[in-house]
This record gives sequence, structure tokens and C-alpha cells, in this order.
Amino acid sequence: MKVNLLFTVMAALLLSACASGPRIESNINPGTDFRSFQSYNFITPLGTDRSNGVRTPLSASLMAAMDGEMRQRGLSKSDSPVLLVDFAVSSTDRVQVRTTPNHSVQRSHWNRGFSTWPSYSTSVRQYTEGSLIVDLIDPASNSLVAEGAATSRISSTELTQQQAKDVVAQVMAGIWAQ
Repeated sequence: MKVNLLFTVMAALLLSACASGPRIESNINPGTDFRSFQSYNFITPLGTDRSNGVRTPLSASLMAAMDGEMRQRGLSKSDSPVLLVDFAVSSTDRVQVRTTPNHSVQRSHWNRGFSTWPSYSTSVRQYTEGSLIVDLIDPASNSLVAEGAATSRISSTELTQQQAKDVVAQVMAGIWAQ
């Protein structure tokens, strides 16, 4: 009984640690000096716009969040930018299957001792994992300068303005820190 309780508490702690925030990853072109960038703008159409070029509410939220992050880093929006920004989002349905052994001590009526009979329990968990990718592009060389991604389990594909602001801030902190 104590082992089952301990296992349950440890599993809850591990799951709560995983749910603390998105996993942030970033790749930066070697030799990139972000201090040399003074201006930015958004690529047209953004990866989060509709295929016919219609701006989506998600694009507008991400653009507003990125405007704040760029201003904070000293960049200004320009019609002839030194840096272009693009966004992409994706969601993937995932299935997690875990099989764990349950050991129980049982008394056998064929002999006088106790023995351990292994049994297994299987748990299946379905969830959706979402990713936001931020690309920073040098239009002069038409090359990707940096790419940052935030990946997390999501309950909805909709982002509020505050969630967009928080995620873009985390991705940019990951990019600018390198």
C-alpha cells in the first residue's frame, strides 16, 4: 500500500514538473550578432495567415506580442527592415502508453511460503502537443538567422493575447540569450 502511494505521489510530481511551461528550443546561425539589427518587420504572408493571405486573429496576437519584444530589445519597425519575422504553428495528437509492473505478495495453497506474482497495468493517455515556431530572417542574404520554438501539451488550439505574449517572450528570451 505504501509503495502504491509513493508511486502515485512521484508520478504526480513528475507530471506537474512537465506541465510547468513549454519546452523552448532555439537555433542560431553561427556568427550572428543581434546588436547589429536595428529594424524589423513581418514577412508577408505570415505562416499563421490563411492560404489566401487573410490575416488571422492568431497572427494579429503574435504580431502584437512580437512588437513589444522587439521594442524592448531596441529594434524599431521599418518598411526596409534588416530583420524579417515569421511565425508557424502546428498541433499533433499524441498517444502515450505506459506499462508498469505491479508486484503483489500472495500466499499459495500449494506450498507453505509466500511468492511474488508479477502483474502489469497499462495506462493510455491521449493529448495534443502544440508548437509555435518563430523565424528571424535576414532579407539581404535571404537566410534564416535564428529559429525558436515553444512546444507544450495544449488543451485548446486557441491562444489568448496574454498566452501569445508569454510564449513569444519565452521564445525570444531563448534566442537572444545565445
